[in-house]
Amino acid sequence: MENALKMSIRTLASNTFVSTATIVRFCQKFDCEGFSEFKVKLKMFYEGTMLPTTDDEVDVLLDFFEYTRSDDFKNAIQTFVKYIQEAKTICFVGIGTSGNLGEFGARYFSNIGYFSYCISDPYYPSLVDHNDNHILIVLSESGETREVIDQIRIYQSQNTKILAITNKPETTIDRMADASIYYYVKDVILPQTYNISSQVPAIYILERLTRELQKNGKKKLPLKTSTRND
Repeated sequence: MENALKMSIRTLASNTFVSTATIVRFCQKFDCEGFSEFKVKLKMFYEGTMLPTTDDEVDVLLDFFEYTRSDDFKNAIQTFVKYIQEAKTICFVGIGTSGNLGEFGARYFSNIGYFSYCISDPYYPSLVDHNDNHILIVLSESGETREVIDQIRIYQSQNTKILAITNKPETTIDRMADASIYYYVKDVILPQTYNISSQVPAIYILERLTRELQKNGKKKLPLKTSTRND
């Protein structure tokens, strides 16, 4: 692929043992008017398959942590805190890596007295008691996961408040949410469509929320009692 980007149409035809007309027809199959447009799209695809350098990833994370000092981020955290404090039940929803993060978040919240659970199966039955004090915390890097969107619609019909932790605004999940927190990191998606974008920001957001909830001191777990016989 890298070599093809440097070739003229005649050179590519010679190296692939076909005519230039065959290459033109091939490009048209990809909705390109000609070879030049095809090379532009091929270059974009090729660059999208390249893993970022370590320094680039560090720069992205540093930009995120700088953003966490902003009033926008702090206000979004406080909005989440208010919803969570008023909630009767807290449910995390996510699929794949986001599901793993949901389990992490549920455990972290439970550790400070805000009992939570996680649903990583998008077809798991939802609550049916129409209670306004339920909240659903949705984790989705893309903000466009169809199965999660379907699950949100079910919960919204039960008067559940929706909080979204996602990468960017104006996605379908963001528009469906009552409140959102964004982390703005570069998407890194392999050719097989596996998303390996950094999840460090999402983990930080979950930990930041627990810290802010812990500060208010409204809920505390009972002290553990030892079962050891000394």
